[in-house]
Amino acid sequence: MKPLQPPESLPQNCEDFVEKDAILLEQAAEKLVRFGQQVGVTPDEMISLLDSGIRIRDLLAFLASKTSGAA
Repeated sequence: MKPLQPPESLPQNCEDFVEKDAILLEQAAEKLVRFGQQVGVTPDEMISLLDSGIRIRDLLAFLASKTSGAA
């Protein structure tokens, strides 16, 4: 079992996790924008859909349907 870390090291660990999460989120958003553009959906259109209440999962399904010609 891993020994507990001293409390003074916890804030740095939290900051590291937040920074890594921010990087992953930024990369995911960039990929989503690129994919949307490839299928003819602008970033503004995606933002509008998200603002109207569509979930990310549904946005991905919508974009995927654009590639298959189903929408």
